[in-house]
Amino acid sequence: MRRKSVRALWALSLAAALTFPTAYAEETAAAPQTVLIGLAYSSGALDGANLANKDGSGFRFGYLDADRAFVPLGHTAETAISVVKTQNVFYGVDPHYSESLRCYSDAITSDVAVGCWHVQLPIETPPASFEEALLLAQNTGGFPAWIDGTWQIRLGAYLSQEEAQAAAEATGGTVAGTSAYGVSVVKTGSSTVLFQFDGGEDLSLTVAPGLDDSVKPATYYRSNRYYGMFQFRRVGGGDLTVINVLDLDDYTNCVITQEMSPSWPLEALKAQALCARTYWETNKNKHGSNGFDLCSTTHCQAYPGMGAITERTTQAIQETSGLRIWYQGKPITAVYFSSDGGATEDVENVWGGSHGYLKGVIDPYEATVSEKISNWQWSYSFTGAELAEKLQKNNYNCAAITEVKVEHTPLGNVKKLIMTDANGKEWPFVRQSGVRDILGLRSMRYDVTTTGANSGGVYYTDGGGTISTISGTYAIGGDGKTRKLSGNPYVITASGTQYLPAPYGGTTDNTGPLTFTFNGSGWGHNVGMSQWGAYAMAQQGFTYDQIIKFYYTDVEIY
Repeated sequence: MRRKSVRALWALSLAAALTFPTAYAEETAAAPQTVLIGLAYSSGALDGANLANKDGSGFRFGYLDADRAFVPLGHTAETAISVVKTQNVFYGVDPHYSESLRCYSDAITSDVAVGCWHVQLPIETPPASFEEALLLAQNTGGFPAWIDGTWQIRLGAYLSQEEAQAAAEATGGTVAGTSAYGVSVVKTGSSTVLFQFDGGEDLSLTVAPGLDDSVKPATYYRSNRYYGMFQFRRVGGGDLTVINVLDLDDYTNCVITQEMSPSWPLEALKAQALCARTYWETNKNKHGSNGFDLCSTTHCQAYPGMGAITERTTQAIQETSGLRIWYQGKPITAVYFSSDGGATEDVENVWGGSHGYLKGVIDPYEATVSEKISNWQWSYSFTGAELAEKLQKNNYNCAAITEVKVEHTPLGNVKKLIMTDANGKEWPFVRQSGVRDILGLRSMRYDVTTTGANSGGVYYTDGGGTISTISGTYAIGGDGKTRKLSGNPYVITASGTQYLPAPYGGTTDNTGPLTFTFNGSGWGHNVGMSQWGAYAMAQQGFTYDQIIKFYYTDVEIY
């Protein structure tokens, strides 16, 4: 199931990314809020980004003020536009992107080019508005430019300063460029500049779909549909960071379609909506250095746009609008995961720290729908050499693993995993978030059984007898000296080192290589809300608030 794999990736990456805020801004939960979600940033920033109308027609240009309110500057009736950085870019298939989308990039060579050099026309009195600037631009064959708060009229988009200089001499203008923060809006697939914006480091171009607010617009960006506006920020003067600017409820609606199937019971979707909305509340500065709240990947919350929303998910959002989950007057870090296999776990046994609302609970509900949960029970087997290889790839300098022991919490999840290698050295893992990633386990709820050559339950002596323990046992070496045995004893034979059979698990299978089998249930980190548990509770008639208060201890909803 595709959405389940998204949840699993989110669950696996969360342990490394999660931080628990200690202070929160005091805000009115019910007030409409604007969220900023990064779609392209850092190494994924773009040279140019295409937008096309889905609902609504045309686009407005402006910027966001300190309260995230849109300040309009200009507009265009074009239904397909692109925003490009003010460097030389070309239109075509960008080899950097496997999707083979047609876009503007400095990695493309083609006949369609948008150069970064322009001619600025002399104007006695600068235009006072976009409408004045647009009229002058249309009369001269140029385009309006808003540069540091001043309207200008510019011509052309030349690839070199020399070309611009020749055009300037012919028109009586001067050569002009922008700062490292400038962007141009062009008609997609062409070199026609419609508008240019340079607000310096402080202001970034924001594009609002539609010429007015008479309809709720939807916009195509990189083959997906999105609500809201788009901001184009050149962080540090680099490529375009693309940010979706939208209402919190619209964002939450899109998120829950990825974290749960839209066909699930309404009360489960409502519980997920509260989690997603509260997660934004307590993590909204996670990507502050890039200029937005959360990213669109599983590093934060999966957000591919509005393509999967339904009437049911929209109803879930409307019936929980403005609500968040609170603990002692602060919004919680509302972590969640796919399935717990029978019990969630205290956060201190997974990531450390102590948070009163993240206490484990025995879950009697999830098992009632276990037949619907793919691989609810699972099993992975590794030889001692394979375990060692996995540990070595994560910088644990161990020999082949010869023993695996687990200690469980009172809730039945693994609290501590101890591996012992052939040299007798122990490799303990106290918290399971790390070892789950190393071994690729689905959850922290498992037992380990041992089979193979070293699992017979007894030691064999050279006289053919057996002993069940090496405690207090001695061996005589080739030098005639007697030594007390410890760890995992071995003998040297003509074929090399061989380990004696040892009692790891008391099974009767003494054939084949030493093998450790991890038998478990559930999928995820086991902290917070089980999504399949929420499904099961909703199926049994529980409401969203009852679901939330079952999985999060002593919380309030308002």
